[in-house]
Amino acid sequence: MAAYQRPTIGRRILGKKLQKAREAAGLSVEQVSRAAGQSEAATYRQESGATAVKETAIPFFANQYGIDDPEEIDRLKAWCKIAKIKGTWGPSGTQLGPTFNDYADAESFSSELRFCELLAVPGLLQTEEYSTAIIRRAATVHPGELPSESTLAEIEEKVRMREARKALLKRDDPKPPRIWAVLGEAAVRTPPRTDDGGRAHKEQIQHLLNLGEGIATIQVLPLAAGLHSATSGSFSVMTIGDVELIHREGYAADGSFIDSEAQVRDYRARYERLQVQALNIERSRKFLHDLLARGIACSRSVRFAGLVM
Repeated sequence: MAAYQRPTIGRRILGKKLQKAREAAGLSVEQVSRAAGQSEAATYRQESGATAVKETAIPFFANQYGIDDPEEIDRLKAWCKIAKIKGTWGPSGTQLGPTFNDYADAESFSSELRFCELLAVPGLLQTEEYSTAIIRRAATVHPGELPSESTLAEIEEKVRMREARKALLKRDDPKPPRIWAVLGEAAVRTPPRTDDGGRAHKEQIQHLLNLGEGIATIQVLPLAAGLHSATSGSFSVMTIGDVELIHREGYAADGSFIDSEAQVRDYRARYERLQVQALNIERSRKFLHDLLARGIACSRSVRFAGLVM
């Protein structure tokens, strides 16, 4: 008997995408298996990531599930290639880097999410106004140039997508992922806007406090903590089934996913060290309450540094 091999995270995600598409089409595993001329066990293995899905099989699945968008079909084919890779994949490893859709899929399939964000609130924990502000700031325009109509449309689409992602926090089946977040002091002190008397900032801080009442465990990493294990940049630890995935922040959408077991262990250890250095839960909540009580006294030297996925 062949030794059991853990599926790559790419196979796990591709299988989940196919399962989600099958369920959306209202088809059972039995129906799909019969049409594919394979056993139900084979279909289950494909959807669990235990068995690789060949790129040549994607047109069949697309036809069965009513997927007629060429771009979506191409994305599924790309995932077949990604699924073969074990280790780092993204711009630093292959040319099949994660898109916003890829990241959102991985996020929605996760049972646990651990965020380390130093300069901005994680996308899943943002208010809509905060999301709009940070996405607008990250839009590529030349100095002194106003966003074009196409740029504004792209901004609106990214905001819409981010709002749709947040729906997983309220879903019933499957249950929402367990969330931990270590936020740098700059992330909670930086206002999303500077022309509204701090209103949007207050709403965001209150939103974090509300999320901390049951949805997310939030800790603040103060500047006074000094150097720490995330000085190289923000990252996320995503748990999908029995495998873990690291998303490493980049500029806009050019971050990378890592599923190398050795590197995942390293990032998990980094995250645990950050939790020790950060204020505990109670002191973090007091820190946020104090920001509200002082009227969000933010340093003008703090600036957004980029787009948080």
